[in-house]
Amino acid sequence: MKEIYIRGISGGLYVALIVGSVFTHQLLFTLTILLFSTLAIIEFQRLIHHRSYMPMALVLLLVYNFYQSKIEVSDLLYPLISIFIAHFFLLYWLFIQKKIQFGYLSKTLLTLFYVGLGCFFIITLGGSGSDYHPEDVLLFYLLIWTNNSFAYLVGRKFGKNPLYAAISPNKSWEGFFGGLIFCGITALIFWQFYPEKSLSLYMLIAIVTACLASIGDLIQSQFKRQAMVKDSGSLIPGHGGFFDRMDSAIFTAPWFYLILNLKEYVS
Repeated sequence: MKEIYIRGISGGLYVALIVGSVFTHQLLFTLTILLFSTLAIIEFQRLIHHRSYMPMALVLLLVYNFYQSKIEVSDLLYPLISIFIAHFFLLYWLFIQKKIQFGYLSKTLLTLFYVGLGCFFIITLGGSGSDYHPEDVLLFYLLIWTNNSFAYLVGRKFGKNPLYAAISPNKSWEGFFGGLIFCGITALIFWQFYPEKSLSLYMLIAIVTACLASIGDLIQSQFKRQAMVKDSGSLIPGHGGFFDRMDSAIFTAPWFYLILNLKEYVS
């Protein structure tokens, strides 16, 4: 019971910091995610036994230029492509079930394209300068948290069929569909307050977020399994580390950003 209280308090504080910063000021939100991202990158590099400051330096440079509105949506196409290539590689690695020995270069590239740029695209979700839309960031986090919470609760209560037992035996298909359904409900409620986007777009975002959040969690579990550890860190009591807390968001953010800005790339 004590562990549940600790988990609830630390999780609530994490949520309050993000939501509070989102609606206080874009700079505060940017700095908050940068802090969390730095800790997540450190934890990830510890998992893969690597140390390089270049990925974080490049992320800082991108964030600075984005915040100063020196980077347009069209300029982010190539970073998106780089991330998606990294994601397809990680999906391949997830399903072949083989231990891969990463070299120094591949570890650096993974840190940059998988974790670093994933964190960067969380910051980009609200836009920059006068075009800041905190409601898009709020929707992103609401869907991530809803999916993770109800996947856990429904899976714990009704889970019988493992989602991917070789990587994460506690996750179930029942939990996955529980998270997916409640993501849809959350998107529907959100649409009532922010009807600027169509309901069909909200539903698409909800489905994509639920699927990718689950995949992101499995990929992070694969890294932990290869490193033979339970958590990536211990900075958040009851939750592990910041990489544990951000795994779904890191993997999902670039795709979420692409959906929000798809017209910019196909027009």
